[in-house]
Amino acid sequence: MRNRAVPTVAAALFVLLLCPAALLSRENSSELYRKGARLAASGKLDLAIPVFKRVIELSPYYCMGHYGLGKAYLYRKGMLDEAITQLRASVRLDRKFAKGYFYLGMAYLFSKKYVPATAAFNKAYRYDPSYVAALYNLGVIYDITGRRYESKVYFTRYFDEKSKKEEDVLF
Repeated sequence: MRNRAVPTVAAALFVLLLCPAALLSRENSSELYRKGARLAASGKLDLAIPVFKRVIELSPYYCMGHYGLGKAYLYRKGMLDEAITQLRASVRLDRKFAKGYFYLGMAYLFSKKYVPATAAFNKAYRYDPSYVAALYNLGVIYDITGRRYESKVYFTRYFDEKSKKEEDVLF
């Protein structure tokens, strides 16, 4: 039994010594996500989308891959359904992912799906109170749907929270 282990270890060492490039070339989904995010931020969505797809291919349970792809789709004309699918996947994989909920809310809002947009914006703000823009968007939804009182409540909360954040910056 010992004789079999020695050739296996020797073979592993042989691979490590002669083929380090094979090990180093292995793609990293986090690094790929950052590459896609940089491309998307610079406006190169057509280049970013295949990168995000590759991230998902490598790591289907990595919420950031779905988030990146969903957000990229959100900025592409006619791809709101695809954006919703990917952003829903991102928050399904990380139930407290505030950024994912915020952009899912945006996709629903642009699709005029106001009930799920409301739920998504509420979760974004609940999981990260720095997302005060979620309060503003809730005010917009209630205004669009004719619920003036709720609209006023959320706009007031938005302006109160925003002014608190600005005061915190000063001191």
